[in-house]
Amino acid sequence: MHVINWRMLSATIGFAACACAGGANSVDNQEQIMEADLAFGRATAEMGVDGWVSYFADNGIQFQGGGIVSGHASIRAMMEPAFADSTYTLTWEPVLAEVSESGDLGYTVGRFESRRVGADGEPVVGTGSYVTIWRRDTDGTWKVALAIANPDEN
Repeated sequence: MHVINWRMLSATIGFAACACAGGANSVDNQEQIMEADLAFGRATAEMGVDGWVSYFADNGIQFQGGGIVSGHASIRAMMEPAFADSTYTLTWEPVLAEVSESGDLGYTVGRFESRRVGADGEPVVGTGSYVTIWRRDTDGTWKVALAIANPDEN
């Protein structure tokens, strides 16, 4: 696992909050980042862990289940056990997108649902909210810089 650079993480979150709050947001950029989030979901549904990892920046960070990891290999290792279960599905729906005035950083907020069949044969459903901070890559595509999942209490 990569060690998290807390200073960089704090700067990224702070920049995202400041850059996206207020100010003019291009409708085109908001639509692009919303579509990136939806495409991320489609890729994950179609390709499992490969689709999930493919949307992260090389140095992307994921918070989930008390774990914090950075980089493709660590994110894959965190998510692979869930996706190895053939009954596991992960779906989500973004409800809000904001993009910085510079158009290179933004975030989406939404709801997610995970499903699998438990050892007893009964469905196991998890729901929650998420925030994804996106950074526009040098080729113009949006990549996940930071993904945070906040499960609902059961």
